[in-house]
Amino acid sequence: MPGQREHDAFAIALQPIHDADHRHVADRLLYRHHGEGVDDPVAATARALATAIYELDEGRRLGTRELIIDLPTEWLERSDLLPSPARQMIIGLARDLPLTPELMTTLEQLRERGYRLLVPAPELRGSGSRLAPLADLVRLRHPDELDADQLRALRQGRTRLLAEDIRDPDRLERFRALDCHYFDGRYLAEPTFYDARPRGRHGNRAAQLRLINELYREDADLQRLFELLIQMPHLHVAILRRANSSLFGQRDQQADLKRAMQVIGLNELRRLVMTLSLASDMPSSRLKVRMALVRAFMCRNLAAPFSNIDPEDAFTTGLFSMMGPLLDEAQATLLAELPLNAPVARALNSREGHLGALLTLCEEHERQVADDDLAPDRLQQCYLDALDATDALMSRL
Repeated sequence: MPGQREHDAFAIALQPIHDADHRHVADRLLYRHHGEGVDDPVAATARALATAIYELDEGRRLGTRELIIDLPTEWLERSDLLPSPARQMIIGLARDLPLTPELMTTLEQLRERGYRLLVPAPELRGSGSRLAPLADLVRLRHPDELDADQLRALRQGRTRLLAEDIRDPDRLERFRALDCHYFDGRYLAEPTFYDARPRGRHGNRAAQLRLINELYREDADLQRLFELLIQMPHLHVAILRRANSSLFGQRDQQADLKRAMQVIGLNELRRLVMTLSLASDMPSSRLKVRMALVRAFMCRNLAAPFSNIDPEDAFTTGLFSMMGPLLDEAQATLLAELPLNAPVARALNSREGHLGALLTLCEEHERQVADDDLAPDRLQQCYLDALDATDALMSRL
């Protein structure tokens, strides 16, 4: 629909930031909306963070570089949602901030947690001078934006300078003469924007609310969280991507949701879920989820008699055989990005191996059920048990 296309026309870019030796040391997160304006700054920022941190493939991610994020005041009030690790994040403050005692306390707490603050140079004048002790970086858009005394005070406090709006070689040299530490690479090339993945409406709002409630319980139950997340395909994929990012340094690729949840930990799981929820980033219908779960449980049931087949691999094979349709993405492209082990990948891509045979049996049985054909007793029982397991799981929502 036209309205949906406008809503989905959202793109981000990671603008390179280099140091005085032209090394690419950081990126600045930029985002834009091609359709109607985004009225909610919290949702817009969540959308950008969701794409940059949880969606980009490993080749486009930050790696160990720092990320500069310009945050609206409304987002600072939700500091529990800030991405990790803090040492890698630089928070850009907006101009004309209302420097209330509450905001100053929030900024101090962010620095105590390890986040660094980027302050526009004009904000250091007048009452904004209170920000100077909290500024780890100062953004300069003109070489004359600060006078000699202000620059001297910043250097003594070990505050670094970020040069922006570099229009020509002359201005670049003037910034260099100020001993700027960082330079916005936009003067070398315009940023390349990446389209965010299409967004849709989540088909089970009740499950989403229960998930958030469970996440913030003091005695959050991993099994309960797993049962909720397994029904939310986009979150499932995002957790796998996050667990296998360079941030967590896993030697073995994690394809199992429960293990991936343990790798990233509860706090990171909260950030991921809340960011994607604010970004309205969970596009699947309850009916499709039910079909995928039935297939997954059936694959696991069929694997039970065979000691050489991992039942969890069988479950993953069944579930991910429908992940593309669940997320409205090309199945082959999605599978190429996911950290699936070799037997699961072969089963999904070409129906090879023991897992491929189980998946083929499930698919053939689904066609028989649709055509009202009778199936062998063993196969039919596995299917009926899968229906019961799926209904039991989804009824708890």
